[in-house]
Amino acid sequence: MTLRIAVLPLVLMLAACGTTQVTLPYGATGTAQPAPGQPVVTVEKVDNQRVTGREDPTWVGTIRGGYGNPIRALNTAEPVDRVVAQAFRDGLAARGLNAPAGQGRYMLAVVIHQFDANQYVRREATADFSIVVTERATGREVWRDREKVYNVDGSILALNVGVFASPDDMQRTAALTMNQAIDRLLDKPGLRAAIRT
Repeated sequence: MTLRIAVLPLVLMLAACGTTQVTLPYGATGTAQPAPGQPVVTVEKVDNQRVTGREDPTWVGTIRGGYGNPIRALNTAEPVDRVVAQAFRDGLAARGLNAPAGQGRYMLAVVIHQFDANQYVRREATADFSIVVTERATGREVWRDREKVYNVDGSILALNVGVFASPDDMQRTAALTMNQAIDRLLDKPGLRAAIRT
């Protein structure tokens, strides 16, 4: 009987270990202001320079136990740089700015400095992106900026932690954080002024 009681926590931990595949779709976190005129920006390049996550291009985050032990990893179906590129395209489209590949008057390059989510007790996510906008015809840089968003979600008294934590909650926190960083960059007045829309 004592052996069964001692083995139960180990069985629960092993049953919970694994990977959950998540999607991180773009969704405006506020009201995306449409730009007048024609779509003029093409997302040309996304450079994944993450330190945490560099060993696995699809890794987004980890749910951890009380000792920091990984319990469940969250991964995307395709590399994070492609997920972020699509989110920027969708963000531009929501503003009427996304031009077809190779056709935009301006090229947008993105650097992912950090994008990850973790849960020990509360869920935490960070998205740190910089963008450079270049005029296609001349190669001249017209604008650059960087935005970092950090979100903490949940209660320190929560019971849905460790093996009981929800990958869906982690996915929502990661997606919200990514989308807030994208929205803040795309809604900056400096960007609109630089692309003359």
